Amino acid sequence: MMMFTRKSAFRGFQQQQVEMGILLPPDFPSFLFSNHHHLNTSTCTKKPSLPQNNGGFVSNNSNDIGIDDAMASFYRMIHMNPRPSFVELGKFLGSIAKKKQYSTVVSLCNQMDLFGVAHNDYTLNILINSLCRLSHIHFAVSVLSKMFKLGIQPDSVTFTTLINGLCNEGRIKEAVELFNEMAGRDAMPNTVTFTILVDVLCKKGMVSEARCVFETMTEKGVEPNIYTYNALMNGYCLRLEMNEASKVFEIMVGKGCAPSVHSYSILINGYCKSRRIDEAKALLTQMSEKELIPNTVTYNTLMQGLCHASSLLEAQELFKKMCSSGMLPNLRTYSILLDGLCKHGHLEEALKLLTSMQERKLEPDIVLYNILIQGMFIAGKLEVAKELFSKLFANGIRPSVRTYNIMIKGLLKEGLSDEAYKLFRKMEDDGFLPDSCSYNVIIQGFLQNQDPSTAIQLIDEMVGRRFSADSSTFKMLLDLESHDEIISRFMRESSQIRKMK
Repeated sequence: MMMFTRKSAFRGFQQQQVEMGILLPPDFPSFLFSNHHHLNTSTCTKKPSLPQNNGGFVSNNSNDIGIDDAMASFYRMIHMNPRPSFVELGKFLGSIAKKKQYSTVVSLCNQMDLFGVAHNDYTLNILINSLCRLSHIHFAVSVLSKMFKLGIQPDSVTFTTLINGLCNEGRIKEAVELFNEMAGRDAMPNTVTFTILVDVLCKKGMVSEARCVFETMTEKGVEPNIYTYNALMNGYCLRLEMNEASKVFEIMVGKGCAPSVHSYSILINGYCKSRRIDEAKALLTQMSEKELIPNTVTYNTLMQGLCHASSLLEAQELFKKMCSSGMLPNLRTYSILLDGLCKHGHLEEALKLLTSMQERKLEPDIVLYNILIQGMFIAGKLEVAKELFSKLFANGIRPSVRTYNIMIKGLLKEGLSDEAYKLFRKMEDDGFLPDSCSYNVIIQGFLQNQDPSTAIQLIDEMVGRRFSADSSTFKMLLDLESHDEIISRFMRESSQIRKMK
């Protein structure tokens, strides 16, 4: 069962109360922080009271359109005689939730408690959803306990919302426990509930467990939908178990559930990553036979697979087909094709593609420039790489740490150690802190350029910043140890220090 300790729950809430606009009074109720808070009524000894500020309302600056009016309307509603029905109050809270004013929903529900306005399953479901959206899953669970105490039977929506909230927080074990408790309380999980679990288990690599949930679903007579099948297929594709993914696809078709474009894109991606390009291409053909129009994701996925399989001409043909079909390439499309062109040495074509992209009024981002700069270094076109780097600032594009790492590695490859070192130091002046990759790149470069003393200085600096040498750097040090006195002395001293520790 799920358990929440007083300290951890309170710390978590304190971190987010500012975001919610909630000011907690000194006597904030402690019912939520009992040492052993289970999902049953016996552990909830006090009537839950939601967090409140001194005025009862919370502000939400991100989207406050019409909220003041809504609050005023709420006050008018609860002072009416007779008071509005559960249905009217539920619709009112629902309208606030639809505006994503979740913190306001929390505050208004608290006002309902203060004014003695009764809740029903609908209003409490809205409250649970709002708390989950605000990442206050511990409070959402407490509302479930409140429902039991009030004799309100939670339904599949209640449990599904909580299970989704737990999954979003990465608390998979607790989500499964709640799922099991749901069935024990005669609240049959619906297709959405099952699909949420299948999806999150697959994304966590727990495909066998996801398959068990899927099979339980069919045993209970709950029909999977397109999203359930897609989630399970995606799980198998992520593990490159394409035969199993294909079987799920066949089951889906056999059950009369028509595959979507996304279904095909999932399988195409799996086949491409498994280097089974012919099967991926066959699926694209099958899509056209079924009059399903591939989207940008479908084209991008297959194009990347073709580039990785060194089928660059086919990738270019697919790009042309995509454009002629009226599908607009996006930055991802161009980055895939540019990467393929650069890695295969087609630099002139890569630069032409960049120009055509700009003619389409699609401005390249730093990812594209990184691909081009790296491609130029690989081809030995030093001056072009430098020019592209300098153009970044002129075009108002902010480089990334990766951009500097590519430049430093390229300069060192050309034997320009001084330039590489200056750029490494300039990184911080430009507001970019070198990362572990930066240090390993420059250390390896100086070792390759026969400058072990500078490499050792940089290693000391790297260790001081709590970065460590990667396997390539360490191997280079070991290889040079027997030939270079500076390296040998450094390795001996490092070994002695490790023994002293």
